[in-house]
Amino acid sequence: MNFVLVGFVISFVLAGVNFIASQNVLTTISIFLVSIAFFVLLVRRQMTKTQLKIHRYHQCYQFINTFIVSLNIKGSMKAAIESSYETSDEGTKEVLDSIKEMNEEEKLAYLIKYFKFDLFRLFVDVVNLWNEQGGDILKMSQYLINQARLKEQYLITCETIHRQKTIEFAILWSITLLILAILRFTLSQFFYHIQNSLFYQIAVAVIILFALFSIYVLVIRVSKFDLEGWKDDEK
Repeated sequence: MNFVLVGFVISFVLAGVNFIASQNVLTTISIFLVSIAFFVLLVRRQMTKTQLKIHRYHQCYQFINTFIVSLNIKGSMKAAIESSYETSDEGTKEVLDSIKEMNEEEKLAYLIKYFKFDLFRLFVDVVNLWNEQGGDILKMSQYLINQARLKEQYLITCETIHRQKTIEFAILWSITLLILAILRFTLSQFFYHIQNSLFYQIAVAVIILFALFSIYVLVIRVSKFDLEGWKDDEK
C-alpha cells in the first residue's frame, strides 16, 4: 500500500474540513503540513515495519512447510532447500542466491539471520537433529508444524480483525468530519458570529488534531503482533 498517497488524501480531507469549518487559511495550511509530516514520518515508517514483519513470517511459514514436506519425500536437505527456493518470494531467493557456496547446514544457519523468529530457530534445530540421528522428520517436527500453523492462523485472524477495525474507524471519523462540515452551512448565521472567535478556531483545530492522534493510536494497535524472536527494529 502506498502510505504516502493515502496520507496525502487524508491530509487534504482534514485540511479541507478545517477550512470549511473555520475559513482560516493559516491553520488550514498548518494542518495540511502537519498531517503530511505525520503520515510520512510516523505512519509510513510504522506500517512498513509491520508489513515487513507479517510478510517475513508468511514466507518463513511457507519455507518451513515446503522444506519439511520435501525432506520427508526426498530424504535430501539439498532437494528440500531447492524446493523451498522455488516457492519463496524474491527477497528470500536473493538471500539464498547470495549463499550458494555454503552447504545445506550452513544455509539454514544463515537463514536464521533472515527469518528472525524463534520458530525458525526451532526448525533448524529439528533439521540438524534429523541430519545427525535420522528418523521420521514428520514425527520429529510435529510440534513445530502445529505451532507454525497456529501462529499463521493467529496472524490471519489478527489481520482480519485489524482490517475490520480500520474500516469502522474510517466510517466513524468520516461521519464526524462530515457533520462538522455540514454544521458550517446549516448554522450559517451562528457561524457568522463565531468564525473569528479564537476559541472557535482553536476548537476546530483541536478536533482535526485529535483525528490525527486517533489515527496514530489505531496504527499502534494494528501493528501489535506477538511473533516471538522478531524485534520491531529488524530489517
